[in-house]
Amino acid sequence: MRTSSESSRSIPVTIAVDKETRLSKHRFLIIGGASKAGTTSVFTYLSEHPQICASATKETRFFLDPDYPLRSEMRCQRDGPDAYLSFFDVQAAGSEKTWKLEATPDYLYSPRTPDLIKQTLPNACFIFILREPSRRLLSFYQFGRQLNEISRAMTFDDYVELQKNNPLSGRAQQKYRHPVFDALEHGRYSHYLGRFLELFGRPAVYIGFYEELQRDPHSFMIPICQWADIDETFYQDYSFQIKNAGFTARSSRLHRVYFETRARARRLVRQRPRLRSALRQMGHKVNSVYQRLNSTKREQVLMSHSTKDFISAYYQDEPARLKELLGIDVPWLQTVPR
Repeated sequence: MRTSSESSRSIPVTIAVDKETRLSKHRFLIIGGASKAGTTSVFTYLSEHPQICASATKETRFFLDPDYPLRSEMRCQRDGPDAYLSFFDVQAAGSEKTWKLEATPDYLYSPRTPDLIKQTLPNACFIFILREPSRRLLSFYQFGRQLNEISRAMTFDDYVELQKNNPLSGRAQQKYRHPVFDALEHGRYSHYLGRFLELFGRPAVYIGFYEELQRDPHSFMIPICQWADIDETFYQDYSFQIKNAGFTARSSRLHRVYFETRARARRLVRQRPRLRSALRQMGHKVNSVYQRLNSTKREQVLMSHSTKDFISAYYQDEPARLKELLGIDVPWLQTVPR
């Protein structure tokens, strides 16, 4: 069974890390994947826990490979390990804060990231949330259209065909560099989880499932609290709300402008905790209004029988691979959305 991509083994990660750094004084909990599997909701739930000090930006993207095609304010290999702490309000975090938390779902797919984190944060712990792969693929197609990365003219069949004929080769084509064009291969979670397990050990890796999160958020969060040794009673009367749920934008251009403006505002207040808190509260209201104004009914995604058959066969062995790798059963049947 493949546990990581070939490039993660052939390209060494070299970065100078002192034995005693400012980072060694903290415990880090990282939601490392998977994209479109509820990571924003879980990050939000955990960030509001009194024993958690969450990053100012959900996705720091700090440990992504330098050439990974997502923007980030800082990268470890460029800015140095200690720059990571600038994402956290360390001074405000008292002794009651057990963990520093961030969530970058693409860590799971960035080939050299596991080794880089091991060198920098050797005692880090991880949460990975997995979703039934074919439904995640469909969600990514809708997400890519929402971001205007996937053209309106590209059907779902075209989208799958592009990845089927050129798996992961989109990296070489500027037009298809965004990770939405790797979603087919990225649904084979067992190919990517192995390296994290190899480096950090099974006890440091918590596996959750999107379907269980959707069905009962409270029951989903309790085992995480027990695993992370934080107070589970915090969620006893907690109001669970779905965050970053997918929707269809009336205007993809307006959505891109809104998305970029929101990210720019977050960067501007990252080092100003009071302003950041006020912006977060205001942002929830603005986002709700924005979605009402720029959302429309989701279009039904059509796919051919041949595409359904291909997807079903492509992911057929993944549940068994995950069980072998993780020692647990997955909660989904291998079905392709109709």
